[in-house]
Amino acid sequence: MRFLIAMVLCVVGLAAQPAVFQPFGQGCTFQGQTPTIGNQGLPRPGQQFQVMYAGPNFTMNSAQQIAWPNLVLGLQQQLTPIPPLVQQPIGCGGLISPDVALPTPPDQNGRPMFENFVTLTVPNDPLLLGVQFFAQWVVLVDQCGFAGCDLAAILTSDAAVAQIGV
Repeated sequence: MRFLIAMVLCVVGLAAQPAVFQPFGQGCTFQGQTPTIGNQGLPRPGQQFQVMYAGPNFTMNSAQQIAWPNLVLGLQQQLTPIPPLVQQPIGCGGLISPDVALPTPPDQNGRPMFENFVTLTVPNDPLLLGVQFFAQWVVLVDQCGFAGCDLAAILTSDAAVAQIGV
């Protein structure tokens, strides 16, 4: 009987897990812009939600630069240093473990930029209730010229903790 009561309490506890998307930390500034993370919707089983990006984003600007946002997902918080690069802002670093990187495609409306979101689908599995993961935008900045393009900076946004819930 105690086992049955414990199982019921465990299931009720799992069902009560709230869906969360909470930013933390701060991004690094590049050319007067600071990358930021946001969301539309929340991580719930069987549903989609979007992780939004705001900040430097262009396929080629007048300074012959490309700023390509990539969503990085991780399973833990972790300080990740960024190597020194030609245009690297001081104090820029990763805040999460870089377990998966999801590059954004070029804008579908033909604008000279990349998409400013990634849509994530949460599997419809109640065992995922309460699972946490982390997200952060990493922007690759290339400087282009007559000899081609080279990586000039790696920018980071603030990060977010997401929890799958109801």
